[in-house]
Amino acid sequence: MMAYENILYKVKDRIATVTLNRPEYLNGFAPGMTEELTDVFYEMAQDDEVLVSILTGAGRAFCAGHFMKDRNSAGEKKEWPKRAPKLFSNYAATWEYPKPLIGAINGDCYGGGLNYVLGCDIIIASTQARFCFPQARIGIIPAWPGAPALALFVGKAKAAEMALMSRPMSGEDAYRWGLANKVVPHDQLMDEARAWAQEIAGLAPISTRLIKDDLRESWEVHFNRSANRLRFAAVSKTEDCVEGDRAFKEKRAPVFKGR
Repeated sequence: MMAYENILYKVKDRIATVTLNRPEYLNGFAPGMTEELTDVFYEMAQDDEVLVSILTGAGRAFCAGHFMKDRNSAGEKKEWPKRAPKLFSNYAATWEYPKPLIGAINGDCYGGGLNYVLGCDIIIASTQARFCFPQARIGIIPAWPGAPALALFVGKAKAAEMALMSRPMSGEDAYRWGLANKVVPHDQLMDEARAWAQEIAGLAPISTRLIKDDLRESWEVHFNRSANRLRFAAVSKTEDCVEGDRAFKEKRAPVFKGR
């Protein structure tokens, strides 16, 4: 088992639990975290002792998304178009994971954090959870699976409200709109997630993996990774992208110019 700096990983009773563990940064994608997530999902996929996995966060947030203190962020080096292929590869870690995956969403789930969650098969939300694509507020767009996956799961109207207007969705609304399978009091979240995981672990492993393949195949016909990647790269080159990033860091309202 590999040693990780940004995440916690444990396996018990054939259930693996991955915990994003940078609570001081609201589990934002600090340098190294996305790489460790990609590695741990590969490790779980190869481990025959793991039948089902749980993904959650430490502290008061699940994941705040892009780590805005990263020195390579858009406002300083304008390198997002070059980094897009790696970004898409990282987000594919949950989507392409071959075993059943439960997201236990303990708090704010923003931006890239929501992209990871959209790859989960089952989502259990705390009453403290909030889901949001805030990218329009900082001059970019959600990367794949992004808005298409969100629209598929919650419908056109709610997806437009969340992605086009950057409005957050509560845990209760996530359940009401079909994004979450269940919403529970915060102190019951992990017990509930483990109960679901134990139930899945007691089923036929080959059957659950093939059923997951069938479900994923039915969803993927709605997505165009290449088109989203081109749009993401295009918007990342705009002045508005730089302004949005800078305004966020300076804690002021952005002044977008549409160029």
